[in-house]
Amino acid sequence: MTKAFSGIMLLVLAATPGSAQDWRAQLKSDAVVIRSGKMVYDEVGLYKIKGYDPAQVQVKVHSEAPQGGLVSRDNFVSLTTLMFSMTFIAALAESYQVPASQFLQGLDYTQLKSSIGTPDLELNLTMTNEGMQFEVVNTSSGQKTRQTQTWDQVFAK
Repeated sequence: MTKAFSGIMLLVLAATPGSAQDWRAQLKSDAVVIRSGKMVYDEVGLYKIKGYDPAQVQVKVHSEAPQGGLVSRDNFVSLTTLMFSMTFIAALAESYQVPASQFLQGLDYTQLKSSIGTPDLELNLTMTNEGMQFEVVNTSSGQKTRQTQTWDQVFAK
């Protein structure tokens, strides 16, 4: 759990918008909305990678789970953040062939109110009472990667 918490904190620190945004309003707003009987989390952001081979990547995150189902609202947010941070940070750090901690030092994030055209990556997480499916879509190549697991598999020791 310590590694997971560290990963989440690194993502939160990397994803914290600049001081130009009203952080008080952001802290008071709900990250999860209820839509058609589902908890839904949507976020779009622009990552600027400094150093190494400078780049800019627009990422869209979508996560959903049944409201009142097996997954609580807190665990919904926690699992969404954990899956997103582990996948995104690890994949980019690996592509630059540097440790994730070093990679994060050159990462800047700007949250967007909506997509600018087509995001470069889409990260979709669907949770049900049976388990979860995590999908990564590279919109440039059209390549989709999915991983589906039951809750027993997710929490197996």
